[in-house]
Amino acid sequence: MTDKIPDPPNYPPYSAGCAPTEVHVHLTTEQPEESRWDFRWLQLGRNTKCLLVSVITAPWWAGALRDVRTEQGQPGAWFMAGAALCAALWFDHIRQRFVTRVFVWTAALGAVGALPLLSAFVRMMTGSPA
Repeated sequence: MTDKIPDPPNYPPYSAGCAPTEVHVHLTTEQPEESRWDFRWLQLGRNTKCLLVSVITAPWWAGALRDVRTEQGQPGAWFMAGAALCAALWFDHIRQRFVTRVFVWTAALGAVGALPLLSAFVRMMTGSPA
């Protein structure tokens, strides 16, 4: 047997009759400028609906906090209101549903309706009873 390598095939020349291809690339690096007055983070529609529902449920929570304030004193009521508000905020942060936002507004409005905010603020800032 002979170990002869065959000759390469006879292809037509590559550039025969082909026009060069032109590629145009346009890059836009400027981003459109956002408005400085973007208040979408407030979610006005969602918060308004939740606030309207919580106006109905907040008096029940305020009544429960008033009972706690009567039976256990003001620090117990403040602790219960703070714990409920923190839990509601945490659930709303995790789930982000209508019901959890209603819980947040209910906890906030109930605490405002049942607990003396001004005297507690004065006591916290000065250390003396109002």
